[in-house]
Amino acid sequence: MIDEETISFFVLSALTIGAALLSLETRQVVYGAIALAFSFLGIGGLFIVLDATFVALFQIIVYVGAIAVLIIFTVMVVTKEVESEAEREPFKPLAIAIATIVALAVGIVASLSDLNSMYPQGLSYTAADIGTQLTTVYYVPLIILGLILGASVVGALTLAKAEKS
Repeated sequence: MIDEETISFFVLSALTIGAALLSLETRQVVYGAIALAFSFLGIGGLFIVLDATFVALFQIIVYVGAIAVLIIFTVMVVTKEVESEAEREPFKPLAIAIATIVALAVGIVASLSDLNSMYPQGLSYTAADIGTQLTTVYYVPLIILGLILGASVVGALTLAKAEKS
């Protein structure tokens, strides 16, 4: 009998892979960025299935909430006009077949390996522990990351203003 965790894993995997393929294959940049955001959201859902709630929320807040919105904002500000009807190219069957074979090979190797025995099973961190580590030990990289993201927004706005004038 298939339980709801397995069903949700397969649904989220299909959403993630489908959105990733759509973001690669679409000809319009805005639609590709939106599909990328859905792919990030699917990865966050997979982390929830794995019972890694903090990582899932971090994935959703940082990647979907910040990076994808930044990409969409930058594309909409920088590009002069979006093509009304972009040419559609068919999916490349050979590339899809190779990707499927590689994914199956990685899955088979991962299922046959003994990776679980390499890591101790007793370690358990809560969201409060990770938050304490981020704000005490890793506060400098966190500040640097914030400054880099802020500088990228300022750079995108500067490029957009330079092209308009």
